[in-house]
Amino acid sequence: MMCQNVTVWTATIRSARLLIGILVAVLVLAGCGPTKRERAELPYFPKAYQKTISSDRYPINPPDVITIHAPLVPEVNNVKEMVAPDGTLNLDPGILGRVYVAGMSPKEIEELLTEKLRASYNNVKVSIEVEYHSQWYYVFGEATAPGSKRYTGRDTLVQALADAQITRLGWPERIYVIKPSPDPEKRHVTVINLHDIVQRGDTTANVLLEQDEIVYIPLNPLAAIGVQVQNLLFPVTPLFQATAGVGSMKAGF
Repeated sequence: MMCQNVTVWTATIRSARLLIGILVAVLVLAGCGPTKRERAELPYFPKAYQKTISSDRYPINPPDVITIHAPLVPEVNNVKEMVAPDGTLNLDPGILGRVYVAGMSPKEIEELLTEKLRASYNNVKVSIEVEYHSQWYYVFGEATAPGSKRYTGRDTLVQALADAQITRLGWPERIYVIKPSPDPEKRHVTVINLHDIVQRGDTTANVLLEQDEIVYIPLNPLAAIGVQVQNLLFPVTPLFQATAGVGSMKAGF
């Protein structure tokens, strides 16, 4: 029994060595930074040095909160209201009632409310403030604080990674930024070398994240090798430990 277990253990060690060799070879061939094909996807992502905000249209949806400013209309002036699950604002029933606003931009809502109020008031001016609670981007992978992050319109990749905090197992030379879409023509994935940004000051790849985009931090090569070896050795480690324990017990008698 002991000989069989040693044989299994030896074979597993050989497999682990082979796996390490393969992974190292793949790493050498693949390089550390983004490939030419991955860099070609970068133009599909807005850059922080080119734009102030990632989008000039922020659609409002539940459960965003809107504050209305209309100084000449006391019934709705400074009214703060959450967009209901059905996409409406529940405003003064004698003036506006329920107004559907889901999917509209702030400017479109201001124009809509102004038009409705002009039926009862002259020289109406309406402006709104929005607290966004419906828009997010996401950070996955080797981070201390991964998960969904509030989208503000000015979320840079550097800011997102600083907030998420890459762990020592992460691979900062290969940060994935993913623009998901059901349409293959609008679906894009680029890889960015964070070290180029933070160590060389090259901000050309410091993209502005857009709503629903994904940042993925993969395992670095050494960590990936460690995980694969651990997974390979896990099935036989308990068996070897149990066998060693039995051997120690027999030696004690």
